[in-house]
Amino acid sequence: MSQDTAIEAGAEEDRKTVKRRLRAPLMIAAPVLVLLGALFFYLHGGRYEATDNAYVQAGMVEIAPSVGGHVVKVLVSENESVRAGQVLFMIEPGPYRSRVAASNAALDNARTGIAARRADFEAAKGREAAARAQLDYAQREAARQKRLLADGISSQDDYDKAVLAVRTAHETIRSASQESSSIAAELSGSVNSAADSQPAVRQAAAVLNDAQRDLGYTTVRAPQDGIVTKVSQLQVGDYVTAGKPVFTLVGKHLWIEANFKEDQLRYMRLGQPVTVEVAAFPGEDLKGHVASFSPGTGNAFALLPAENATGNWVKVVQRLPVEIELDRAPSALLLHAGLSAEVTVDTGHQRHLFGPDTPPVQPKVPPRLAR
Repeated sequence: MSQDTAIEAGAEEDRKTVKRRLRAPLMIAAPVLVLLGALFFYLHGGRYEATDNAYVQAGMVEIAPSVGGHVVKVLVSENESVRAGQVLFMIEPGPYRSRVAASNAALDNARTGIAARRADFEAAKGREAAARAQLDYAQREAARQKRLLADGISSQDDYDKAVLAVRTAHETIRSASQESSSIAAELSGSVNSAADSQPAVRQAAAVLNDAQRDLGYTTVRAPQDGIVTKVSQLQVGDYVTAGKPVFTLVGKHLWIEANFKEDQLRYMRLGQPVTVEVAAFPGEDLKGHVASFSPGTGNAFALLPAENATGNWVKVVQRLPVEIELDRAPSALLLHAGLSAEVTVDTGHQRHLFGPDTPPVQPKVPPRLAR
């Protein structure tokens, strides 16, 4: 038993000796390793800015008819891909065809009215010319009757009749001249101009154009390529109102909206490369670039902005929406609006122990982004 005890005591002494020998190197190595680690993170930190507060976005168009009426056909189904100009649904065109017919008739009446007024103008001018000829004769006859009356050959009654004829001719000339002037004013001062240039005809033509446009609006088409959704809420027979949305078209152009903290924006620039990983497709890295910065934080555009001028104010780090344009999205990835993503921006900024830091990357920005 004493031999075993001696062996164990010797082993324990050896362990203590090893610990004493390792203690000093470890006490030196541990701080050095921590310092090297901190130095590594300092030198390599600050280049990449990442956030998981990012989502896939797509342009959405509310499909609303420009005219009201009963739906007679729905030509698309839920979540169907459509092309720009494709017919989505149709509204009963009957009332609008009637408006076109009535407007056509009104335009014809306007043109006929112009022709009739031109005829009236010519008739008034004819009466004026005849009255002037009659005036010339009446004036000569009145002068002759005046001489005959002075010589005692003619009677006062004959002279009065001659004077009355002069006055009648003057009145006829005045009336005909006023009528022709009034007609010329109605015809914009140019009796011989084309009928379609007359105000009445132009007004009737404008009404016809509006009626034809509204008739065309009874066929509702897709304004752009995309996917229609919530189509099932529109049924044949429904009455739709002009300007009221009936379903939605989601555009095929997708981008990422990443909400970065305000202290992450210092070295971020337009055009810097971005790596995007969508949560629905882990391991699939998409490439993109910084396309634009929002002019205000999310709080600035909130429906009820925070009131900071109060005694219980608490500082909250704000986030700024940054638009990330995808350079190319693989067709195999079915990206959808609203999917969450993780975004990493390579700013190109690097720290150095000695000398100035490497400035952030400032790529050449297309004119569309330089705003």
